[in-house]
Amino acid sequence: MATGTTEFIDVTNADVFLEEVWAKEATIAREQRLVFATNVDRRFEAQLRRGQVIRIQEISNLAARAKSANTAISYETVTETEATITVDEYYYAAFAVEDIIAIQSSHDLRSRYSPKLGYALALQEDDALAALIDDGTITQTVGTMAADLSYDNLVRADQYLNDASVPEEDRVIIISPAQKAGFLKLDQFIHSDYADTRQGILGSWMGQYPIFVTPNVDGTNAAGHDNVMMHREAIAHISQMEPTVKSDYDIDYLADKVVAAELYDHAVIRADHAVWMKGA
Repeated sequence: MATGTTEFIDVTNADVFLEEVWAKEATIAREQRLVFATNVDRRFEAQLRRGQVIRIQEISNLAARAKSANTAISYETVTETEATITVDEYYYAAFAVEDIIAIQSSHDLRSRYSPKLGYALALQEDDALAALIDDGTITQTVGTMAADLSYDNLVRADQYLNDASVPEEDRVIIISPAQKAGFLKLDQFIHSDYADTRQGILGSWMGQYPIFVTPNVDGTNAAGHDNVMMHREAIAHISQMEPTVKSDYDIDYLADKVVAAELYDHAVIRADHAVWMKGA
């Protein structure tokens, strides 16, 4: 024990007496807003309960021809194409908790981590869909990477869809937070004479395009993002096995094991039903 005029009991030498309190709540990692999987065509899922490949045939329009007097008509020969989706994207997420942790931890870690299994798989699925926007299949583009999209870019993208006779319903715009910041500089999104105030700022454009903002758009703030304007039928998505949770007790490791798995795939089916909006 030290003595002297400057000696006293401080937090260092009284460390064994200082209490530690473990919070009853944990800081849970934030989850991104995932919107791609809810805005694509999922009609084919029910048709592929078994098997690996689904073939989607295209039916083209026919041409009207003038009929000449006293001449035979010509019959049109159509050679159609098809889109093929091979379902082979197989992913899982898993964790295991030893008995000693379950007994001594202040948190029920199994219940804490179980919801994260579903989010991990949903994020993987959404990532894969977002990556389709710039994979080379969608050739209609507007804007410049890492630069704010202009109002003219939006109007031109809308024209692309109109030129392709895309149905007006089920169109959406999906953008990054950085591009949202860019749109908020445009009068058309913040002025009451332009904005669709029924759904709030950036709720929709022209009352026709719901606008979804998500950090899960492909890209970075430095390099720009792959925003998109599209119709639901631009991309077909098949989730052949929705995230399925299985658990088991491992007697060798004295641990509860929990795993979730999914099986899915997708493809761009109607390339002219989407516009890659290169932007912030």
